[in-house]
Amino acid sequence: MSLQNKNMIFDIILIAVINIGFIFISINLDMFERFYHYSREYEFMQLDELFPLTFTLLISLVYFVLRRWRDSIYFSQMAEQKASKDSLTKLLNRRTLERTLATEWDRLLRYNEDFCVVLFDLDDFSAINENLGYVEGDRVLIEAATMLLNTTRKTDFCARWGEEEFLILCPVCKNDQAAILAEKLRSSLYRTLKDGVELSASFAVAQSDKTTSLEELMKRVDFALHKAKKRGKNCVVKG
Repeated sequence: MSLQNKNMIFDIILIAVINIGFIFISINLDMFERFYHYSREYEFMQLDELFPLTFTLLISLVYFVLRRWRDSIYFSQMAEQKASKDSLTKLLNRRTLERTLATEWDRLLRYNEDFCVVLFDLDDFSAINENLGYVEGDRVLIEAATMLLNTTRKTDFCARWGEEEFLILCPVCKNDQAAILAEKLRSSLYRTLKDGVELSASFAVAQSDKTTSLEELMKRVDFALHKAKKRGKNCVVKG
C-alpha cells in the first residue's frame, strides 16, 4: 500500500473517530438539548445558525477527503501501470511478466491448466540499427509490439523480454496452438524494409510441464530459440 493511501485511510479514520467521539460526548452530556435551550435563551446571538454552518463544514470536509482518496487511487494506478510497462513498446516489461509467469505456474500446479510460452527474436536487428538508424529500429520495435497485441488473444500476456526479444504467455494453451500463433506472427513480421534490409524473426514455443519447473520451461524455450537461429532463422521451433 502506498504512503498516499495510508495517509488517506488515516484521515478518514481520524475524522470518523472525532465525529463519533463528539456525538458520544454530546449524548452523554445532553449537549444538544442544552444548546437548544441556550440558543432560545440568547436568541439575539443567533446560535441556531451554527448548525447549518457546522453541517456545511462537515460536508465540505468529507468531500475533500473523498476527493483526495479518489486522486490518490488514480495516481497510484497510473504509477503502477507505468512501472509495469516497457517505455518504448508499451508492452509489459520483463519483471512484470516474470511475476505473471510465476502466478500461472501456481495455477498449473493447482488446477492442472497447461499454458505455453512463445519466445521470438528479431533476426539481425543490429543490422537494422546500423543501416537504417536507431529511429527506424525503434519504429520496427513499436510496429512489432502493435502487431503482437493485435494478433494475440485478450487473455495472453505480451512483454518485451530483451532489446529485440519478445515473450508471449498463453494461458490454457497447447503446444500446437502456440505454434500456429507463432507461425502467424512470423509470416506477418517478414518483409523488406528500406534499402533492401530484411526484417524477420525466429520463434520458439514450449508447453508447461508440471513434473519439471518454471525455470526448466524457460530453459527449453530459450534452447529452442537457439535452434531456430541455427536452422537459418525466420522459422518456428518447438521446445
